[in-house]
Amino acid sequence: MARRGNRRTGGAGPLIGVAVLSALITAGVTILVTDQRSGSVAGLASDVSGAIGGVLMSPVRWGESIVSSTGSFFGGADLNQKLKEENRALLQWRDQAKAMAERLDAYEKLHGVKAEQLPQGLTGRLISESSGPFAKSGIVNLGAKAGIKVNWIVMNQNGLVGRVIAVGSDTSRVLFLADGDSRVPVMGETTRARAIAIGDKTSAPRLAHLNTPTLMRDGERVMTSGDDGIFPRGIAVGQAGLAPDRQWRVRLASAAAPIDFVRLVPPSNFPPPLEPVTAPSLAPPPTEGAMTAPIQGGVLPLAADAAGVPTAATPEAIRAAQALRGSEIEAARATAARLAKERDAAREQARQAEAARLAAESRNVPVAGTATASGSSSNAPSPQSAPAANPPATPPSGAPKQ
Repeated sequence: MARRGNRRTGGAGPLIGVAVLSALITAGVTILVTDQRSGSVAGLASDVSGAIGGVLMSPVRWGESIVSSTGSFFGGADLNQKLKEENRALLQWRDQAKAMAERLDAYEKLHGVKAEQLPQGLTGRLISESSGPFAKSGIVNLGAKAGIKVNWIVMNQNGLVGRVIAVGSDTSRVLFLADGDSRVPVMGETTRARAIAIGDKTSAPRLAHLNTPTLMRDGERVMTSGDDGIFPRGIAVGQAGLAPDRQWRVRLASAAAPIDFVRLVPPSNFPPPLEPVTAPSLAPPPTEGAMTAPIQGGVLPLAADAAGVPTAATPEAIRAAQALRGSEIEAARATAARLAKERDAAREQARQAEAARLAAESRNVPVAGTATASGSSSNAPSPQSAPAANPPATPPSGAPKQ
C-alpha cells in the first residue's frame, strides 16, 4: 500500500507535461509575433509547411490531372485539329523569330550593345500554397542547399509567378504577384508605358503610377521593365485591361493554368557605382552688361550674311534685329547696282574712243581737235609729215587694249 501511495504522490509527470505545453505555446506565440516573412524563423516555418504541404497537395494535383485527362478525351478531335492549325502558324513564327534573332545579334555586336541575358536557373515544383486575407504565397521544394537565395525570380511556362522571400534548407517561400506586399515595375510591350503592378489579393493586380495612361491599350502585353534592378527585363506578366472600377489592371499570364513546375533564376542586382555621382556646379547666367564681352570657348563665328545676335532674347528684339539687317542688305544691293552702272558707262566711253581712233587711222586723217603745222596753207598734210604731226590718240586710262 505504501508503494502505491508513493507512486501517486511522488510522480513528476504532470509537471513535465505542463512545462512542455508551456514551451510549445511560447514558441508558437514567438513565431507568430516575430515572423516577418523572412529570416531563419520563416525558413524553418517554410520547411515545416513544405513537408506538410507536399503530402496534402499530392491528391489535389492528382485530381487536377484526372480532370484534365477526361476533358482531353472527350474533346480530342477538335483539340487535335486546333493544335494542327496552331502548329502550322507557330512554324512560320519560328522561322521569322530565328531570322529576327540573328539580325538582332548582328546589330548588337555591331553597336556593342550589352544585352541582359536571362540565366537558366533551377527547376522546382510548387508543393504548397497558402492564402489569407492579405497574403498569397507558396512553397517550392528548393532551398539553400540548391543555392536559392532571397529575391530569386520565380516563373512558369506562362510568365512571372513571383519572387522568393524566405529560404529554408530544402524549401523556399514564394511571394505571388497577387499578394498585398508584391510590387513589380512593369511596362507595355508596344507603348512602353511604365507602371507598378501592385497585388491586391485578386487575379489581376492593379497598375499604379501609370506614366502614360492615355497610351496604354486594352489587351496590350505587359512585361517586366527591369527598372528596379532586381527583376530582369522582358519577363511576361500578363495583359493590360480596364477594370469595371475604371482602373488599369493586368491579367496574370501565370494564372492561365495551375502552377506546378516553376523555374527559379537569380535576380539582376546591378551593382551601384563605386564613386558617388555629384551634380556639376553651374555658373549663374551672365548679366546684360557681361554679354558685351567676347565669348571664349566652342562658340562658332557667325556667317558673313547672318543677322547679329540680339542682346535680349525677346520676340521684339529679334524682329528689330531682322528688320535692321534687311535694311542693310537692301542698301548694299543698291550700292552694288550703282557701281555696276558706272562701270558699264566707263566701258562704253572707252569703247567709243577706241572706235574713233581706229577710224582715224584707217582714213589717215587727223582726229578732230588736234593741232596742224604752223604756216601751212594746205588742208591735207603730206604723207611723210602726217604721222609725225598727228600721232595716234591714246586710249584713256582703264580702257581695254586692242
